[in-house]
Amino acid sequence: MSPHAGMGIVLLAICALLVTTVFAGGRWREKTGGLGQVPPPAPEHARRITALRDEDYDFVLRGGAIVNGVSATWPFAILLVSRDQIELRVRILVPIRIARAEVTGVRRVRGLSGRGFKFRTESGRLDKVSFWPVGKAGKQLAELGWY
Repeated sequence: MSPHAGMGIVLLAICALLVTTVFAGGRWREKTGGLGQVPPPAPEHARRITALRDEDYDFVLRGGAIVNGVSATWPFAILLVSRDQIELRVRILVPIRIARAEVTGVRRVRGLSGRGFKFRTESGRLDKVSFWPVGKAGKQLAELGWY
């Protein structure tokens, strides 16, 4: 095999890797909404979400969050909770509003720094979202119907 043939094979492999990366990245963004983003809620759930003032929420939790590949530590993530909706604010991202009707359950997750929450939905919209409160918050969430 000539040296030029070997170089051609290397260039072909690099091009194939680049094409695969671009294709996979495009599919990933299409499926998840992009880095740090979540898809919008279904129209039937979006109608139930309202823009509330901070004082209209029942309680506020501070902590850390992971939103589709973007991680924020305490105190850059805030979870505002009311009986009908939750709003997750991460400093550098667009707030994520979640209607209670959309959530089928709240799953506790364990990590190195403690316990966190993931919100389950039938659509899977929030599969890549988790919140890690400072302190214990499970009882407070359950009292408002988030379990």
